[in-house]
Amino acid sequence: MDWRGFLADQMGFFTPGDLPGVVLVVLIGAAASWGLGRVAGASPNAARELAVWGALAAFAVALVKGSLPMSVALVALAILVRADAGVDGRAKLLRTAAVVIGGGCGTGASLVVAVGLLPLALVMRWALRRSGEVAS
Repeated sequence: MDWRGFLADQMGFFTPGDLPGVVLVVLIGAAASWGLGRVAGASPNAARELAVWGALAAFAVALVKGSLPMSVALVALAILVRADAGVDGRAKLLRTAAVVIGGGCGTGASLVVAVGLLPLALVMRWALRRSGEVAS
């Protein structure tokens, strides 16, 4: 088995040069959304939740920006997530993240998902910790 070919297959339609951009858009999406929440007067917890939504949206769009079929699939997955309206915000964010991650892996961009997941996971860990918890 050719390892370079195997790794290239897991990049989907991305190139190695796209990976830093994926990380950057996730972090900028989180920071901009958090900043908007704070400037608009949202509570610290609400601003952190906005940061996760911003990072998650940036990650999802980064995955689909070059693929119409993936865009359509992401809309279908979003409709499935939206169907469960009785879930609290934390569980809904985690479920949405899992759907975006699964969709990205399903398109064959597993390595891109792994790279983009690193900053997203850090933002989610920071934003979704319970109010009384001490950051570790």
